Amino acid sequence: MKAPVKIITLSGTEVALEEWQDLYGGGQLKGTDKFGLYFSATEQRFAKDIQEYGQLIVNEALIRVLDHFRHTLKLPVTINSFNRDENKQKSLAEAGYRTATHSPHVVKMAADIDTSSPEETRSRVRILQRCAQELGFKVRIGYEQYLTEGSTFIHVDVCPEFYAPGKPFHNKPHPAVWEKQTVW
Repeated sequence: MKAPVKIITLSGTEVALEEWQDLYGGGQLKGTDKFGLYFSATEQRFAKDIQEYGQLIVNEALIRVLDHFRHTLKLPVTINSFNRDENKQKSLAEAGYRTATHSPHVVKMAADIDTSSPEETRSRVRILQRCAQELGFKVRIGYEQYLTEGSTFIHVDVCPEFYAPGKPFHNKPHPAVWEKQTVW
């Protein structure tokens, strides 16, 4: 049975996993649960999201950036947060975690990448920035505030690719900060 995976394309439309595999993988993903060259719906993080939300929604720009990042690192990349809904955001805030009032995770535009030290975090942020730039994608990257709090992970989202003027979701309600590339 195929995993219930949908992809938000760069045009803002959703396609099923099988169609996406034809578009993105050139056949090498076909017949698998892979939605990226290095990422699969059967991985723990993504399987958990499917279990919790009934499906996995993947963003094309985000998976392209994550695939390029993984290819460049030549090491596994662990995603510790991907899809969320408003209830999950609320429960994280109630548990004392730093959460955004309007989270890119809820609109399926973000991933949090595990790192093991402040040095590794900063090094991987530079690589992630370079990967996004090489692909021509504007991203928002958060890490420094988390390091200050003793956490080592990188938040990356592709909101500017969808919410900036002229982009597919610009007319949907969103915080203005989603329109611009930034690192914080």
